[in-house]
This record gives sequence, structure tokens and C-alpha cells, in this order.
Amino acid sequence: MENKWVQVWGQAHSAFSYFYYPSCPKTYRLVIKSALSGKSIRFELSNECAKNEVYIGAMSVAKCDENGSFIGECKTATVDSKKAFCLSIGQSATSDEIPMDIEVGEYFCISIFVEKGALRSGNLLDNALLLTVKGDVSHEKNIENQRRKRDTVREVASSLLKMYFHKPIPLIQSVQVLNSTGAKTIVVYGDSISQQGYWTNAFAERIYKDFPGKYSVINKSIMGTRLLRDFSTRFFCKGLFGKSGLNRIQRDILNYPDVEYVIIALGTNDFLQPATIQAPKTERCSAEDFVEGMITLTDTLKKNGIKPIVFNILNFGESVDSRPEKEALVTKTNQLLFENRTHFHGFYDQASLCVNPEKPTCSKKEYLGGDNVHPNKKGGKLVADNIPLDWFN
Repeated sequence: MENKWVQVWGQAHSAFSYFYYPSCPKTYRLVIKSALSGKSIRFELSNECAKNEVYIGAMSVAKCDENGSFIGECKTATVDSKKAFCLSIGQSATSDEIPMDIEVGEYFCISIFVEKGALRSGNLLDNALLLTVKGDVSHEKNIENQRRKRDTVREVASSLLKMYFHKPIPLIQSVQVLNSTGAKTIVVYGDSISQQGYWTNAFAERIYKDFPGKYSVINKSIMGTRLLRDFSTRFFCKGLFGKSGLNRIQRDILNYPDVEYVIIALGTNDFLQPATIQAPKTERCSAEDFVEGMITLTDTLKKNGIKPIVFNILNFGESVDSRPEKEALVTKTNQLLFENRTHFHGFYDQASLCVNPEKPTCSKKEYLGGDNVHPNKKGGKLVADNIPLDWFN
């Protein structure tokens, strides 16, 4: 079978806002468990949401254990044969191919020494381990993560807002292996409900066990993102919520020919954000406009040979930002999505799965975190365990 590049890890970039990494000579080591086999590795770097240039001093790739300690040869990584280079504002770069045999279930790591430049572009994901250490330790076998002051800020924000903000992963946009078994990817295309990982990580584990070596699950969700609109310029954390689902299709999905399925889990923020500090009331959309946008998105995917699976919107009636008119819009939208389900490869009614029968516009509190919007681990596992796997046969 022909060798093809397939993603084993990836993310959708947005601006870090207050979670960014200030300029400091530091090594960033990303540890990945590969769901696929491959003969070589390459990775993409992105400085898309930056305000400054970033100077890369050294990079390496090695097989490792789950804690990021090398257990194989450490190989120097380059871009256009250069060990050191500069990423301009908004620029992306792809590493040269690095020969390395990777088997399903093995760990490998990418170490990047950033010599100069604040890191403001990336995402907050919890499906890979990131170690950060001052200085150039990109080729050292064993390193220990150094906690930073901003980790405390992140933890305080998690406590105050009652949702978990993961450690931000900068720079790396995609990691790929040269695969010869015909493997494909399943992209999760959602908001913070998907980004936080409670259902996405449990779903990825199901796919890994039931389809070993056949699929990798790539989480390209962005917190606060909406289907129809980019982040509101009114919001003080400008750029954190990223581009809309309609505006980032090319970057996050169509640029990668390995994508076979896309799970679309958007909509909460289209209806919950307007009339809050996050977005003005004038940005409220109708149920009809939302469903039209969803059909536009799924039709675009289908024209490119990709099978779309659509999740409806979880009920958020207990949220502090909820209002009766918002709850009514979600109810109507979910009904319209159901009526248009023939447009999709799969339609998943997560709202009914989690609904509180005594309060139909609310999800059961036992499945939700403290903000009454995001599922907790129990709710995430419930959602993941009930996704029909025969969609992916």
C-alpha cells in the first residue's frame, strides 16, 4: 500500500491571551502516544496568532517513555535543512522528514528550543504531555517540567470560572507519520466542551481499542468558538475564541487529505455568548441561520470526500448566562438539526442523552461541571460511550 502522511496529533490554533508564554530561552517537549504506525515523522509549526517573531534554536525527535525520557536515538529535526531559523508573525513551517519507525501504541517526543520570542499561538489541550524547561535541553534524555507562575493564574481562572483550563501547547500545529497501512483520521471540530477532553479523550480510547492502527482522533476544537461568527472584538480576551467553524475549514480540515470523518460539535456559543461580556446581543443568530450554516459546512466536507457527523447542542438551562429565549433557540435548533439529519453521515442526539427530564431545557447536574455547561468526567464518558462505532466501519 502507498505511503501517505497521516496526522497522529494536531490542534486548531487560536490566540493564548493571558495564557501565553513570555519570551524566555526555553525548551518545549511534546510527548505523544501514537495511534498509528509509520516509517517517518514530520511536524508543522505555526506562529499564526503571534505579535512577534519566534527564533527556534534547536529541535529533536526521539522515541520515549510516557514521561518524555528518551528510550531511543535522539534525532535532530530541521526545517529546509536548517537547525535554527525564525518564524515570522503569521508564518507556518513544516519540518524535514525524519526517518523513525513508530509502532501503534509507542510514545515519541518532539523537543523545540525557543531561543527568543513570546509564544502566543496554539491551544489548550489535554491529550498530550507538554514539558517546559528553561534553556536548551532539546537533546537531553531526561528532563523535568518546571512550573511557571502563569500556571497559578490558569488554576485560579479554572476555579473562578468553574471550568478546567489545560496547560497551553504552543507552536506545533500538526504531527504526522508516514503510514503504509491506509490509516485515516477522525477530526473533532468543536468548542470548549470538546476541547477540555472529557468526552474526546474517552472516545479516542474507544477508537484506539476497536480500530487499532486504523484511525487517529485529532482534537481541533477551540474554546468559545462559534459556527457562524469569529470571536467578538468586544471580548477582552481577543483572539482566544478563534475563528468560526465556517472560516477555519480549510486550515484545520481540508488542508489534510488524511481526514475521513469530522465530528462537528458546535453551537453552544452561538446561542449562549450573545448578551454577555463575551459578545453583544446583536450577534445573536436564529435557529434557521444556524442550521443553514451547518448544512453549508457539512456539504463542503462531503464535496471533499469527508463524512460529517453532527452533534446537537447540550441543554444549558442551569448556566448563569442562560435565558429563556436562548433555551428556546437551542430547542428549536436541535429539532431542525434532527429534521435535516439526512444531510449528515451521522447525527448524535447528546442532548436527549444528558437531559434532565424534570427540566427539559437543562442537562442533569450529575453530568455537568460547576458552570453547568461543560460535562464533567462522568458526563464526558457517557457521551463517548454512546457514540455508534459502526459509523466508522
